[in-house]
Amino acid sequence: MGKHGGKPDTAESDGHKPDKPIPPRTPTTPAQEMTMPALVGELAATGVLTDEWREAVTAVDRRRFLPDLIWTSDGDGWAPCSRTDDPERWEALAHSDTALVTQMTAGPGSERVPTSSASMPRVVATMLRELAPEESSRVLEIGTGTGYNAALLAHRLGSHRVTTVDIDPDLTRRARSALAAQGLDPTVIAADGEAGWPPGAPYDRIIATCAVHQVPYAWVEQAAPGAVIVTP
Repeated sequence: MGKHGGKPDTAESDGHKPDKPIPPRTPTTPAQEMTMPALVGELAATGVLTDEWREAVTAVDRRRFLPDLIWTSDGDGWAPCSRTDDPERWEALAHSDTALVTQMTAGPGSERVPTSSASMPRVVATMLRELAPEESSRVLEIGTGTGYNAALLAHRLGSHRVTTVDIDPDLTRRARSALAAQGLDPTVIAADGEAGWPPGAPYDRIIATCAVHQVPYAWVEQAAPGAVIVTP
């Protein structure tokens, strides 16, 4: 998820709940033993990962888009995990069906608050399923975050068909670097996603990885006839 995003637990297409809600997580593989093939198999078995997206999810390594320091919820707050200090746990988390906080920012007092995260892979897969792009679709993503979701889109559709926007220039800088390291070159813009990105319009598909109370009209204006808009 990009900056200012809440944790999505459903995906909506054009403001309506999908026909196939996200199933509850019932892992068949212990988190500490999870590998990418195991995660792909688990997502496919639950029906959230469709054949159209399986190759992209298999090919694009989520680990390459995660920082060395990540956080997970421990009930009372956020537990850090350093790739340097605990590489085995970091690898297990990277391959798990878990939302991972990837950026913390100073809040009131000494409090630190999450400002960016990597969504649960099942949420990513569900939203991409609901997006259902055609091979020729031009896609606008709101909320670049780590760049992983943009990488999946670019891998399947081609980098020239994908534009991703995030308000945080640090996130877009890191995402652009991670994407380039994977041989992908979608258009990555540091800007307020509420305004969309008019220079690339019209878009056949628009997907927001950050929470919105309502769909901004700018997105509707930039949507091509018959376009699909998916939000958390």
